[in-house]
Amino acid sequence: MTNIKQNIIEKDVIVDKRVTMLQYINTGILSLILGIATMISVQLSHIKEDQSVMQAELLRLKTVQDINVANVSTLSGKVQALEIGYAQDLKNWVDLNYVRKPQK
Repeated sequence: MTNIKQNIIEKDVIVDKRVTMLQYINTGILSLILGIATMISVQLSHIKEDQSVMQAELLRLKTVQDINVANVSTLSGKVQALEIGYAQDLKNWVDLNYVRKPQK
């Protein structure tokens, strides 16, 4: 009878060792998962910050581009008006300042 009790006690010790080993393995796996999840969370927060900065920069660039487009169209209209006016002024100046040779 003592032999049976001793076998049962040895089996219980083996089972306890396995349970303890599984607890250590589970703790290690959970720690690894927690570490990876923490790193992912930190990276995502950095990405979110960078994305908001880039969004603000793109909005600023679009605003500058819209202003430049408006300025170019305004200047284009002014240049066209000046070209038309200066072409007529140039013709008048040439007529007044150059003597034309009579045609034969």
